Amino acid sequence: MSPQRRRTVIRLVCTVVVAGLVGGCWYVSRVLAALDGTLGVPCDEAARFAKAAPLPPKAHDRRCTAGQWQSISYELDFRAPREEVEDWLQASYPGTELSGDCRQADACSLPGRIRTAPADDGEPRRADALSLELYHEPGGTTRVRLSGWTT
Repeated sequence: MSPQRRRTVIRLVCTVVVAGLVGGCWYVSRVLAALDGTLGVPCDEAARFAKAAPLPPKAHDRRCTAGQWQSISYELDFRAPREEVEDWLQASYPGTELSGDCRQADACSLPGRIRTAPADDGEPRRADALSLELYHEPGGTTRVRLSGWTT
C-alpha cells in the first residue's frame, strides 16, 4: 500500500471512529436526560400530556421537561399575567379548587383525573395524576408549575 493511500485510510478510519463516539455520546446524554426528567420538550406536548388547555398567549419563561423510567412524567413551568392564568386554569381543569395550604406555593391543587382503565384507543398516553402549584409574583404575574405522571 502506498504511503498516500495509507494516510487516506487512516484519516477515514479516524473520522468514522470520532463520528461514532460523538453520536454515541449524544445518544447517551439524551437517554440520561430522559431518565432524570430533564429532557426538554415542546410545551404544547407537555400540556397535552397533562390534559391542559394551550398555554396562555402572554406566557413567558416557558420551561417544559419530560422524563421516563418506571413511569412517564412531564413538567410545565411558565409565567403569565394572573388573569390569563385564572382563565387557563378554568379552561384546563374546570371546577378545580385551589388550596392555600401548600408547602411552598401560594396556591396549589391536585386536579388529577385518575384514569380508571388503560387507553387502548390508539391515543398517546396521558397523565394519570397531576400536581399544580401557583406562585404569585409582584406586578400581577403568576408562576405556574404543573407536573403530570403516569402510575
